[in-house]
Amino acid sequence: MAITETALRVPGTNNATYGPVPKAEQIFEVEFLVIAPSPIPVDETVFVWLRGEILPSRGTALDTLNDADLANATLAINLSTVYPDGRPDEPDTYNIPLRAEAYSKVAHIAVRNATGAHVDCLTLSGPNDILADMLIPGQFLRTGEWTFEIVAKLADGTCLFAMSLTRQLEGSLR
Repeated sequence: MAITETALRVPGTNNATYGPVPKAEQIFEVEFLVIAPSPIPVDETVFVWLRGEILPSRGTALDTLNDADLANATLAINLSTVYPDGRPDEPDTYNIPLRAEAYSKVAHIAVRNATGAHVDCLTLSGPNDILADMLIPGQFLRTGEWTFEIVAKLADGTCLFAMSLTRQLEGSLR
């Protein structure tokens, strides 16, 4: 799927756009997003590096934001697919904590603070890095145009960041 001219691209080496939450409603200012290798392969490890920070200029509601709020942040990962015959599949959504965690042998999230130290979750003091690695196993995947929507939110519903990217993935399932 081609990125439309009106979509706001996320800076960095990627084909992601801001959304489904508008960029103006996101409080995490993205410096860059790197996805490697690109395009995203099947049956190989994919690495994601997101750097940014929560800036005071994002609104007065940030005056009351604290590290405990960030410790309870979540990631919603919405996957939707359109198969080669044009048939869409039912979307799946996975909700996970936005914190350092190993989800399996082939999926991990790490967080670094402004000094580069590994921490459990995002911090308010300067830039943060979110690092992820994952493997998409082709044996469990149907070929199609896959859309990944990632939305990070605080417990009160405030959007930290929201991004979307679409990729053709070749799987073994028929």
